[in-house]
Order: sequence, then structure tokens, then C-alpha cells
Amino acid sequence: MDIPNQLETKRCVLRPFERDDFEVFSNLIKDGLVSENLEFLVMKKIEEKPEFLFESIINSSKTLNAIVALILLKKDTGNCIGSCGLILLEDNNEAMCFYSLLPNYRGCGYAIEAVKKLIEYAFMKLELFKLITLINPKNSKAWKVAERVGMKYMGQVQINDISSIAMYFSIEKSEFEAQLII
Repeated sequence: MDIPNQLETKRCVLRPFERDDFEVFSNLIKDGLVSENLEFLVMKKIEEKPEFLFESIINSSKTLNAIVALILLKKDTGNCIGSCGLILLEDNNEAMCFYSLLPNYRGCGYAIEAVKKLIEYAFMKLELFKLITLINPKNSKAWKVAERVGMKYMGQVQINDISSIAMYFSIEKSEFEAQLII
């Protein structure tokens, strides 16, 4: 998968995680809401030490099934405010989208901005057909972001590996393109 060097929105810069970002990554997943949502993403309990997950993300950039994991930085300060990204699914035409923000930056529109740019990148540059996201039903802010970026709620799915129910949202390329016309 083609990982972007950098994507920009009005207020944010999205760039791939680098080895020097481990402390930032570690702080992100220490947040209870982020780690809970991350369990939906990796579909298993997050281990006490985040080094393994961080290394697998960094090393995946050298594989065909790369994880596009982007650090989200505020343009005006350069501060890390969260992360977002894509995981290619088995058919290579679809990807799972993920996003999380640190508590001080939630509710300010940063996630919507970043995910819209990520969706644009997925459909226009990677030429994917469909994006999905799985969200913890307790995380109302995350499912509101999914709705605000044009994803449709498709129901709930059982995630066997963590014995949990997730809200399933999706958007297809044709739906994204229809939004551009409006």
C-alpha cells in the first residue's frame, strides 16, 4: 500500500509514525478510550507494553499489507493530538479506517477533518472501493464522526476475538464521489 509522506487539512498535518514517535504513540494508547477502541481495531486485548504493536506498525510499511498509521499534528503548534489510518482488508479493495484523539482535542472537529482527508486519500490515491470502521457503541463521539464524514451505519457485528459487539459503518467510493458533486 502506498503510504503518504504527508497529508494536510486546514488545521492539521497527518504523517506516518516514525521510530522517534514511540513516546507519543505510547501516550496515545495509555488513554482509556483510545486503548478500548484500539482493541476493536486489532481485535484483541492490547498488551501492557505497546512496543510490540508500535514495531508491527512501523515494520508493516515494508510489506504489501502495510498499515497506514498516521500521527495527527496541529499545524500551528506541531503538537500531537491523535492518530488515524487504514488497514487493508483481505480483498485488497477495502480498508478499515481508524481514528483517535487525545482528550483535550475531542469535540473540536479535528477528527472529522482528518478522517475526511483520509477518506479522500483512500479513494482518490489508493483507488479503494470501500472503507469501513468498527466502533465501540459506548463511544458516541466516534460514531458521530463516522456519520459526519458520510459513513453509513450498517448495524452491529460480533467481534469474536474480544467477545464484543461493534457498530459497523461503511462508505463506498461512489458515495464519496456523490458527496463531492453536492
